[in-house]
Amino acid sequence: MAGIIGYGVYIPRYRLEQKEAAMPWGSWSPGEKSVCGMDEDVVTMAAEAMDKAINHAGIDPAQVGAIHIGTTSSPYIEQYVAPILAEILGLQPETTMIDYSGSLNALANALLGCLDAIAAKRIKCGIVIGAEDRATAPGADGDATFGAGAVAMVIGTTGTIADFEGLHTYSTFFLDRWHAVKDSWVSNWNDYRFDREYGYQKHVAEACKGLVSKLGKTGQDYTYAVFPQPDDRIAALPAKDLGVPRESLAPAISSTLGDLGSCSAFISLAGILDKAKPGETILLASYGSGASNAMSLIVRTQIGRKRKRVVPLEKYIARKQYITYTSYLRLREHLKRAPY
Repeated sequence: MAGIIGYGVYIPRYRLEQKEAAMPWGSWSPGEKSVCGMDEDVVTMAAEAMDKAINHAGIDPAQVGAIHIGTTSSPYIEQYVAPILAEILGLQPETTMIDYSGSLNALANALLGCLDAIAAKRIKCGIVIGAEDRATAPGADGDATFGAGAVAMVIGTTGTIADFEGLHTYSTFFLDRWHAVKDSWVSNWNDYRFDREYGYQKHVAEACKGLVSKLGKTGQDYTYAVFPQPDDRIAALPAKDLGVPRESLAPAISSTLGDLGSCSAFISLAGILDKAKPGETILLASYGSGASNAMSLIVRTQIGRKRKRVVPLEKYIARKQYITYTSYLRLREHLKRAPY
């Protein structure tokens, strides 16, 4: 099976303390979140992460046969972002260009699509990109917690730093969050315990159980476990169901970057790959809209040889500039000056 040849992330410099957004509305939220600047959006973040991934992989962009992007934050309803990124790389019109959307599982589905294309021998190498800056509004769910960021992975069979050794999907009709066309921001039922236990926990655990059963493994056989992080504590729930030790869980990032949506698990994965050693194994799972994709990876020797070319996640986490809630509202265009 194919694997990751190179990867890259991008996190905006600006940070907002989550309590600054929560307190005016009678709430509270700890930590901080990443915020796009005036000249940043889903497309610019995706382009930055893509550039880092190409450099880390050490490949000629001409080798890329497909570019897949997964996001719930596209600036377009009727227009693909993938061709914009392909134009930046100078890819040929024959390159497959696909946007995946509609769910926080979008990036994981984009990755599965690329892996399927490689397995079918339609392409030799592809790029999978995720970028999020999800819609919210003052006082709405996510105003204090939704963060911004991007991640990209070059996928192929030659020169891999980590190989996918198994995949399993678990999907049901479960509705927890949604963003209707007529709405300006993400909505939910506000029943967080129900969403957590019957949505996130159940689907991630079932997807991972199906995967480890296929591979004849258990949760304890993995060096690392990487799950989405809407908050810092929730990943421990499926980990407990799977028998994954707490020390194997990826470090918390939602209190430093916020809820990164479809990118959450994959940006966490980048942080793990920054330090992983050959032979170590990683249990990875996504979640969104009643669907979870579980993946098993094994780290290869190439990872050490390419490490000098990667820009580590920790560098982006440390690079930050705090802004006020008022500045944040202006950046989101929720606060506007009266016309002269």
